Amino acid sequence: MRNYTWLYGIFHWFVHYSMTILIVLYSGIVVIPFFIPVDFFGATFSINIIDIILACTLATIIDLDHLPVLKKFGFNKVVFAQKRLVSPLHNFFFLSFTSILSAFMAIFISKEIGVLVFVLIVHLLWDIFEDVFIFRTGFRRWEKTWGLNKEDMEKTYNELLQIEASRPPPEPRMKKISRKLRERSNRLKERGGRISKRFSRKPWKV
Repeated sequence: MRNYTWLYGIFHWFVHYSMTILIVLYSGIVVIPFFIPVDFFGATFSINIIDIILACTLATIIDLDHLPVLKKFGFNKVVFAQKRLVSPLHNFFFLSFTSILSAFMAIFISKEIGVLVFVLIVHLLWDIFEDVFIFRTGFRRWEKTWGLNKEDMEKTYNELLQIEASRPPPEPRMKKISRKLRERSNRLKERGGRISKRFSRKPWKV
């Protein structure tokens, strides 16, 4: 299970926002008409910027259920926590509910509202893909349908503290760099010694 780094966080949200923008553009919805011209390699397009901002806002709001876990465990340990805890909105129950709601809205009420709800579905599907194929957390957390339990969060936090306490203290950065430089220098010396021995051998007499 890999850690959630700042670099991966940027990639995570780049994918979310890219998919959201593509959904809005290709669906052709117009909720609040506010078009701006965009020149793309000589081709001019009119983009409804307000609808894109609205869809990206919805895609961001759904992740607010991560804030209690993020505040408790920190950025680097959020994957450790999410593997063991249930998020109120990130589960199969909410995914099924939004799927039905999106289809119902698009067919009977408004295509625009149905597409905006569909943005949440795509957001959850990408999160599921990350959990299963990138962070290797499996489907177990997504199968539960209840919200975040404070007792479970405290129990998971204590488990993390026990794991951290059982690990050896991290090596100081400068000491680690010095050790790697010594190891590299020793390897170069050994390689140089083998090469010198090879050239110092006496040739075979004929």
